Amino acid sequence: MDNPSTRRNRPGRRPSTAEQGVATRRALLDAAAALVAESGWCAVTTRAIAARAGVPHGAVSYHFAGKEELLREAALAATRQALAAPAAFATQAGSVAELLEGTFAWYAAGGLADPAVAQLLETARQAARDPLLRAPIAAELHDYRKALADLVRRDQQRGALAAGVPADGVAAAIAALLDGLILHLVLDPDLDTQPAAAAVLGLLAGEPR
Repeated sequence: MDNPSTRRNRPGRRPSTAEQGVATRRALLDAAAALVAESGWCAVTTRAIAARAGVPHGAVSYHFAGKEELLREAALAATRQALAAPAAFATQAGSVAELLEGTFAWYAAGGLADPAVAQLLETARQAARDPLLRAPIAAELHDYRKALADLVRRDQQRGALAAGVPADGVAAAIAALLDGLILHLVLDPDLDTQPAAAAVLGLLAGEPR
């Protein structure tokens, strides 16, 4: 006699109602994020989202309280996706130099071509006007800066960076630098970021580079 787990794993099994609901919700979030990246926050409609997701228009109101809730959730998911690589560099790098080199290499390798980056720029613009969106996005950025500050402190303790500068301030400056370079690279893809990396490392270490 089959047990429930065997039936769940059987090839060709039809997804349950709950699984279908999860898939529909995911499709709506992905569609919303893609459309915001393509057309901008204000241009997106629920009908366009449903059409892109391949689901009935009524699915939007079934899974979300309205367009703004859907767009906020999509924006938060896309922000986490856009920050995934930089956050990994911040937590895994052995030094600030390694962090900058890894992040700039990711930029050069086409990391900014991820649609989530375009979505991030739209999200930042919208979050300035929407406190309900701003709070969770700010929390994600706070976690990223905290990881940077921890890395800065380790460099300061081993003498790689000047110890007299507050680590939190250095982390905020590094985050602002990397965010600003995203804007420049989106508008000027041929920009060479390596001189910027060398200059910043020289400033942080108190040495000319």
